Amino acid sequence: MKTSAFSIVVLFLAATFARADWVLVQKTDAEGKETVVTTKIKGEQARVDMGDKMSAILGAEGMVMMMHAQKMMMKMDLATLKASLEKTGKAPGGQPAAKPVATGQKEKVGEWNAEIYTWEGTLGKGRFWVAKDFPKHAEISAISDKLGKVMGGAVSGISPQASDFDGMVVKSEMTMMGKSVVSHLVSAKEETVAAEEFVPPAGYNEMKMPGAPK
Repeated sequence: MKTSAFSIVVLFLAATFARADWVLVQKTDAEGKETVVTTKIKGEQARVDMGDKMSAILGAEGMVMMMHAQKMMMKMDLATLKASLEKTGKAPGGQPAAKPVATGQKEKVGEWNAEIYTWEGTLGKGRFWVAKDFPKHAEISAISDKLGKVMGGAVSGISPQASDFDGMVVKSEMTMMGKSVVSHLVSAKEETVAAEEFVPPAGYNEMKMPGAPK
């Protein structure tokens, strides 16, 4: 379950956040298993729906993971989430966080002309296709970095920060904790998201996170 939690955080950060309401749709391929991932953003809250089986809500108070088939949910407060990230993602020996490196290569991704970057952190490595002419990419990046600071500097060991790129990540290939995930941005639309999207549904039973005190 810890791997799932880290994967969800990566999806949040890779999708990036914005001051306005946004809905982003990505297609991810995790070792041959394709999933449509929808990220709904309102202010400093975000909800990620991974197909119809699992969702997660992330905000100032922490993260809630929901397993829909079992009608179960798990909560992780911000302090616990931050501590877990610090323990696992922090650069060893106080080294500065890794930054993406431009390769000089360019490639078309859908309708976007993208430049390719490489990156390697404490938990994994990846390649990122960045579209510098993506509309409002600077606005979209601002909240992502703000949320990253709330969770602590260790997030840089899990995924590059939005401001590390001068543009929007429209494709990524990441290997994290031995697992590979390829993501493509399908669409990014500025549209109203209802506040109810960030409230766990009624009728779900809460279970403890593995390792949490009983």
